[in-house]
Amino acid sequence: MCLFCVSNGVQGQESRGIDPPVGTIPESAIASDEISVTSGNTYNGKSISVWVDELDAPLSTDRRQAELALLAAGPSILGDLPESVPGHSTEASERLRRVRQVLMEQSSALKNPIGQGLVSISGMTTFGSALECLGLETGVTFRHSQDPSESIDLISQPLPFWHVLDLLLDQKKLDVNFYGGGPQTLQLVSRRKGRPSRVDAADYRSVFRFEPISVSAKRTLRQSGLGGINVAIEVCWEPQVTPIGISFPLQKLKATLDQGGVLLPQESGGTVDVATTSEIAFAECNLPLQLPSGRSETIASLQGVMQAMIPGPSKQFNIPLAGGSGEVKIDAMTVRLDGLRENDQLYQVVLSVALDDAGRSLESHRQWAFGNRVFLERQDGSRIENLGFEVLRQTDSGFGVSYLFSMDEDPATLTLVYESPTSVSSQEIEFELKDIPLP
Repeated sequence: MCLFCVSNGVQGQESRGIDPPVGTIPESAIASDEISVTSGNTYNGKSISVWVDELDAPLSTDRRQAELALLAAGPSILGDLPESVPGHSTEASERLRRVRQVLMEQSSALKNPIGQGLVSISGMTTFGSALECLGLETGVTFRHSQDPSESIDLISQPLPFWHVLDLLLDQKKLDVNFYGGGPQTLQLVSRRKGRPSRVDAADYRSVFRFEPISVSAKRTLRQSGLGGINVAIEVCWEPQVTPIGISFPLQKLKATLDQGGVLLPQESGGTVDVATTSEIAFAECNLPLQLPSGRSETIASLQGVMQAMIPGPSKQFNIPLAGGSGEVKIDAMTVRLDGLRENDQLYQVVLSVALDDAGRSLESHRQWAFGNRVFLERQDGSRIENLGFEVLRQTDSGFGVSYLFSMDEDPATLTLVYESPTSVSSQEIEFELKDIPLP
């Protein structure tokens, strides 16, 4: 059970007023894009100690913003987060205690991001408190216009994140608009007429959710054997655990019809590869099957396997620019500074990045690596963002890349910061979708 459930009760009331739930962002008060990490012990332009002090600020909105900022900064700040602050009020101490516990749980989960994935909102009786508890356990925030005080049916059993959320959404006739959210943020919207139950339509596996969304059939009349059925499915993942890429090996698909027949995959074989992005926590793919014979009305069972590459926790590589070279290895990743080239206050910083046992993580889905955060950090903790990059080479185990920076100061006083997951694990997730109507 999340700490909010124990310490605050189901209404989320505090000693100096009632704040909106931490895991909920009303449509009228969205400010998540203004938050950014600036260095190891600062966040959104303020030191961690200042955010801790603001847990005891006079205004309720400031206290809540401080708690949100500390939660959003992530487990990396635990070393700078005190266990207690002498002189703080009871409320501020309680906020600090629950921030520490949530970040410690997140730190533990990052070591095995594809683990059990069960969350609990036991004891929550309102929509707002349930979303808050869900948000505190997972780090996900929700944008919506629903009344947070509306009552809900109790959900006492620990379940996967998507299963818990779908139970709430089915009760309130809501759906998810992935394009209206953002990284680690989901927008909840009114459900369209005719939309079936999310729970009944889905299969939940670890941090993933599978749902069929359409079926199309085509028969070529002038040449037999060229027709087929495409079953489009939606794959969602918890927003804080974005797979590098997902693939569906067609030879592992098995479809059983309501009359007992079997649908085989189309003879093209191979795999269906699907790109992913941390901006949107879902992807769609088409699974090709042969046309059925007879008069079947439904696919009673569609079974398959999804192969997913899951990145480990993101870590910082810090390499001083002084000397123009240097190398840091963390876990399975090595980052090397190969050179520094100047051209009229424009500098090219040339890096080599290598990953032990890279496997398929640096094949067709290597775009994840080029989305890593790279900047220069001054001695005061401020940063210089890069102006762009150029890929110099790519191999099975790594790549070379040049980043462009504009600066008018001595490079020897700066440190290159490269943020990246330092390991990638390959997972196979079985799924089964049932009672899919045929066209």
